[in-house]
Amino acid sequence: MIIFMISEKFRSIMQSNKGCAVVMAGSDSDKNYIEEIIKSLQKYEILFDVRILSAHKQPSQLEEAIREYNDINGSAAYVAIAGGVDALSGTLSYHAFGPVISCPPDGLENRTCLLNPIGSSNATIYRAANIGRFIAQIYSRVNPRFKEILEKEIRDKIKSLRTQDANFQIGYGSD
Repeated sequence: MIIFMISEKFRSIMQSNKGCAVVMAGSDSDKNYIEEIIKSLQKYEILFDVRILSAHKQPSQLEEAIREYNDINGSAAYVAIAGGVDALSGTLSYHAFGPVISCPPDGLENRTCLLNPIGSSNATIYRAANIGRFIAQIYSRVNPRFKEILEKEIRDKIKSLRTQDANFQIGYGSD
């Protein structure tokens, strides 16, 4: 029997049901991409767990990990980072109880995550910087802090666009 360990700290984070992320990568060769995703999660104050589990090379350990996360009975979104033939997102999205987001490090060159079979219901986001926002949106109804961050981001963007519009009107507007 394979023993997969999830820290007690992360277990309690999941059990709080306020939303968090489990980032799973098929290899540590995607470390830079993992770090981009982590920055995106941190921007929205999303707590996370990061694991390296290959669906091809460690299928039993991956299935055990998914079972353990499911057994916690908490709220988590899963981010699958796998290039090439992406079996990780398909396996995760079929077995995990939380939403799964495929985020292939090889970008649009890898569309295998779009072709997962029926029953594998993963979303796909190619830009790592958008992962945190998507997860914050998923859990904004149960986590007031995520909602607050999203509302501020929207207000700031609208304010910036109004300023840009005013500047263009000065320079290009008709009198």
